[in-house]
Amino acid sequence: MSLSRLAWHRDKLPRPEELRDLGAYRRRCRLHRELYEGGWTMLGPRRGRTLHRLAQEVDRAGVPGVLVDCGAWNGGSTILLSAGAPKREVWAFDSFQGLPTPGELDGRQSEGLGGELIASEQKLRAGFERFADPARLHVRAGWFEETLEVAADEVGPVAVLHCDGDWYDSVLLTLEVMYPLVSPGGFVVIDDYGTFPGAQRATDEYRLRAGDSAPLRRIDHTGHYWRKGTAPSAAL
Repeated sequence: MSLSRLAWHRDKLPRPEELRDLGAYRRRCRLHRELYEGGWTMLGPRRGRTLHRLAQEVDRAGVPGVLVDCGAWNGGSTILLSAGAPKREVWAFDSFQGLPTPGELDGRQSEGLGGELIASEQKLRAGFERFADPARLHVRAGWFEETLEVAADEVGPVAVLHCDGDWYDSVLLTLEVMYPLVSPGGFVVIDDYGTFPGAQRATDEYRLRAGDSAPLRRIDHTGHYWRKGTAPSAAL
């Protein structure tokens, strides 16, 4: 079995914190499986479950703000966020034209990936019709430099920010625009932290600049997240 398949099977296993609510864990597994098999998401099992769990956590804790998905692809990650906090507004940003051209800081792993992963806004919306509440969905199509800053005032406070921009420039821009909107107690999730060096560098540089030393928690072989404005001992 390849290392990637081994990682996938390992990441299907639950973390201890996921087993606090077995009913919720089973629902997350079922929803992720449907979205993955239906072509709505490429997220691994644990990353998909984590998005749902973090959205549910901010809802239970009363953290103010919307759910923001930067790099929504076909909408699976956006649906998982919305399913975790179904009464909240959710924003989906994607070019729907594939990945932008990687830059010098993105490493050899990015070679040949510019223009890949072309998504479908129609499929995203169809997924919301099936799995979530389309009345709460806001979609902004276009490159991040064209859409994020323009939408920031309309987005307002953010409870969960999912950053799936792959490259240094995309991740850094997402954090520069959206991180200041994240409410204390809200979560920031970086999808490609462990895969692409540019995503990791952008995250580390921005956190240092922002003075955010909250623990960076590993989800699986690539995804990481942190909670804004909480003590280092805070769990999740």
